[in-house]
Amino acid sequence: MSPMTTSDVKKNNKQALLRHIYENESSQQQVLCELLHLSRPTVINLIRECSEEGLIEKSGYYESTGGRKANAIVFIPDSKISIGVELLQDSYEITAIDLYGNTICTAWYEIGFVNEDSYFRNICNSITHFINGNKIDHKKILGVGIVLQGLISADGTTVTYGKILNCTGLHISVFTDHLPYPCKFFHDAEAAAQFELWSHPSLKDFIYLNIRSHLSGALIVNRSSLKGTDLKSGVFEHMTLIPNGRPCYCGRRGCMETYCSTQPLIDVTGHLHTFFEELRKGNRTCQECWNTYLLNLAAAINNLRMFIDYPVLIGGTLSPYLTEEDIDTLHRYASEKSAFPTEQRFIRQGQNQKALRCEGAAISYVKEYLHEIMNL
Repeated sequence: MSPMTTSDVKKNNKQALLRHIYENESSQQQVLCELLHLSRPTVINLIRECSEEGLIEKSGYYESTGGRKANAIVFIPDSKISIGVELLQDSYEITAIDLYGNTICTAWYEIGFVNEDSYFRNICNSITHFINGNKIDHKKILGVGIVLQGLISADGTTVTYGKILNCTGLHISVFTDHLPYPCKFFHDAEAAAQFELWSHPSLKDFIYLNIRSHLSGALIVNRSSLKGTDLKSGVFEHMTLIPNGRPCYCGRRGCMETYCSTQPLIDVTGHLHTFFEELRKGNRTCQECWNTYLLNLAAAINNLRMFIDYPVLIGGTLSPYLTEEDIDTLHRYASEKSAFPTEQRFIRQGQNQKALRCEGAAISYVKEYLHEIMNL
């Protein structure tokens, strides 16, 4: 191993200083000297350099312990901004987050997906207006993560399977030709799972179910999406749950998608919210449908856990409607179907944030940047 150069030492010291301030949100000069074992002149120079780069600033004072009050040196959350965009069949959403993953602003557009240049130009114009309208400095933008329901190539440039939106083969150039920022595609379940990982540092391995009007999923191993040979991460929505069952958009029958998405519930009342309103009021038809749904979901969860014994996170539009009683019932049904029943609770609700898939895609650029500047 080559000996460290002076430049290497300075880079490591700068990363350590930034990492400490970022993780604690603020610090002070003396603490940085003591914790990082750096001289006062070194710390002063690093603080000045990071301040000139717009990453930190002096803001307020700490309480005095007998001498002069020490300046509070704080990390600037919006020194860089990342953008997330989700494309759906009937709308699209744009969200901006800061370096802590906090949502700065969001906007929703009721414009349906069309695989045409005019549609993508319209989205790019919306992104530009969104940035300008919220007075975000273009120089701060790290990149734009674009979420959709489809399988994505390893480099994030191509939709390799996009039957829901009829966009197989779509290339990221439809965005990069009109936007001056890095852009990348993200599978919707993987984006949501990434936001779960960001929000819960203790999470390591889990099965993520993104349950909406279409079902998608991701298998997270050691805090990363597991990739298969065809770059599929847990497309278990197309496992056969009921042989020769309901037709699926993939062309086969009986897929988990057709029984465990929210569509069977929506079919009863026309809207998911209406279904749960009626269910909680005691509507018998909704109760019977819900019980059948939980039985099917429990069977699917049991199948997944027979393959890999990981906790299951349920996200998507279903998650906000679930009660503790629903989760208890799912556990009971899954245990009844299992060859190896357990009392351990392994099913939990994911986060209910409306734009978490947008935020999850945007987080990718934040993580890359934080690794670059502070090896986080």
